Amino acid sequence: MKILKSISLSLIIVFLGTSGFSQIKATKKADAAYNTGEYHKAIELYEKAFEKLNEKEDKAYVSFQLGECNRKMMNTKGARKWFAKAVRYKYKNPLAVLYLANALKTQQKYEEAKIKYEKYLKLVPSDYRGQNGVISCENALDWINNPAPYIVEEAEDLNSKADDFCPSYGQSKSEVYYTSNRESASGKEASGITGQKFSDIFIAKKDRKGKWSVPVPVLGSVNTPGSEGAAVITNDGATMYYSFCKQLEGANSGCKIYTSRKTSDGWSEGQVVEIVGDSSVSIGHPAISQDGLTLYFVSDSIPGMKSIGGKDIWFVQKPSANGKWSLPVNAGSKINTKGDENFPYVNQNGNLYFSSDGHPGLGGLDIFKAEKKDNSWVVTNMKPPINSPANDFGITFYEDSEQGYFSSSRGRSIDLFSFRKPPLIFVVKGTVVNSSTDQPLADAKVTLSQQNGKQIDIMSASDGSFVFNLDGGIDFYVVAEKEKFLRQRVSESTKGLVVSKTFILKLDLGAMKDKFELPNIEYDLGDTTLRPESMVSLDKLVEILEVNSNITIELMSNTDFRGGDSYNQKLSLGRANSVVSYLISKGIKADRLTATGNGEKKPRTVDRKIFKKYSFLKVGDILTEEYINNLETEEQKEVAHQLNRRTEFRVLKDDYGLNTIKFGGGQ
Repeated sequence: MKILKSISLSLIIVFLGTSGFSQIKATKKADAAYNTGEYHKAIELYEKAFEKLNEKEDKAYVSFQLGECNRKMMNTKGARKWFAKAVRYKYKNPLAVLYLANALKTQQKYEEAKIKYEKYLKLVPSDYRGQNGVISCENALDWINNPAPYIVEEAEDLNSKADDFCPSYGQSKSEVYYTSNRESASGKEASGITGQKFSDIFIAKKDRKGKWSVPVPVLGSVNTPGSEGAAVITNDGATMYYSFCKQLEGANSGCKIYTSRKTSDGWSEGQVVEIVGDSSVSIGHPAISQDGLTLYFVSDSIPGMKSIGGKDIWFVQKPSANGKWSLPVNAGSKINTKGDENFPYVNQNGNLYFSSDGHPGLGGLDIFKAEKKDNSWVVTNMKPPINSPANDFGITFYEDSEQGYFSSSRGRSIDLFSFRKPPLIFVVKGTVVNSSTDQPLADAKVTLSQQNGKQIDIMSASDGSFVFNLDGGIDFYVVAEKEKFLRQRVSESTKGLVVSKTFILKLDLGAMKDKFELPNIEYDLGDTTLRPESMVSLDKLVEILEVNSNITIELMSNTDFRGGDSYNQKLSLGRANSVVSYLISKGIKADRLTATGNGEKKPRTVDRKIFKKYSFLKVGDILTEEYINNLETEEQKEVAHQLNRRTEFRVLKDDYGLNTIKFGGGQ
């Protein structure tokens, strides 16, 4: 039988006891205390023995045992100290290196921890714990810098100077049950296992103003001078399942799950839930499904059943409220690891939450979420701020919301913390501007269309600005339009976003009388075939034509002055036709498109945008062949030639299919 700790900590790290035997005569009493799970007592005895030892091998053994005692009591500072000594004294068991790495990780010494994990992997290449440790150290900083969208606060109204942990809501959801070994707990003796009082189950109730009452032990016969805890209440509020570990003359005789019924006088005396026939098997940490027909629990081994390793999560089921529990079933390798899995909890959606030091995490125990997809569990780390480098465990949710409580050793002791996910807020803030002048356009009509069918129209303000509130989990687009300007549409999405976001948009509207250059339209030298990089710009033109379905356009290709006139004329027309062919292939009707080859006949006129980029050119200058030849450097001349090589379009009509209205002298 694997032995359990005192309930006040065994409810936190249950079944951590390890069978062993006296390695050296000087540690006989310490080994006996260790093997019965009395870690607090064992520490005192091992430390006294350590001072008397001279042989490095003996010191290595005692250092490792002290590290183990501290590890199982979640004293990471002590664990780091003694495992480091064990490694320095060359303790033969490679676990000393692994546990030292774990202790370093819980103290956020990620670089040092990674080095130790890599050392462990050289000693035991096949052990996933070393591999997960390296992954954890690599992920930790990213998780810390990109936390989950929860707000976490210490539950000061519920905590004490002692340990408070394992919260669970009652039926009314305005009452919370949890475990504590504070002064008002009924047990008076200190445990030789932990040096702390035994724990009781406490309850606190919330008043109309949302303030918790002073926590008190639950009424009835559940609490005893021994230790109880890790309680969970069924959905109807009538039944409590909880862990209880008996202490007999300082030794831990094992944990069991008990059940109690709510009566007019409080909770009835607990009765053992018959899950495993072997009385030597310890089980604890109950979690009950919403329908009360599936009970999850934790055990390190069940006779005749295959475990994954360490402490595993198991479950039993029954066909009806009055039925009998089935044989235990291991929750499987997606949930369980060779490490320890603890404190299962099932929310209203059937998601399983649990704590583990076997999956990649930030430090000691991390809280994980498991969702059933395609009949298999998908496990994800809850990340900061829920998880921390310390031990985080025992989460509970308020109904089906994203708020509740969990326990953590990140503070001065083990405390309760509240968490909540603020509602996601999505906003569009934008500006409508004239694309030629970059000046704001007032009184433009701006339309928000969402995938769910919602549509809102507003007018841009005097500074061209507009604001919309968005729904989550949908695609949307914004269209801006103004008379004698081309409409523009921008598409975005709030799907998959887990944090609030403000979308900043700028909608550039071009006046229909203007010419518009298509940037990055590229061809091979002397060729009319479009290069692949041209497609991005042309796809934007496709969208313009789709949004402005009432217009027809002229596409104009221009060359520089190098080459003969007739050659340039033919080349430019071929290139314009290539653009037209591409647009037709994308579904634009041919009678909306006119191709024109200008050759070298229409040199570029410098505007403000060009001047801002190339200060050696002046606004209003025309880039004729003579002008270019008079520029100072070859580099300047090449810039001017490049500006002349362009593909442009202009609007011919804005009533496609109806009466013709011409702009800018077009056809």
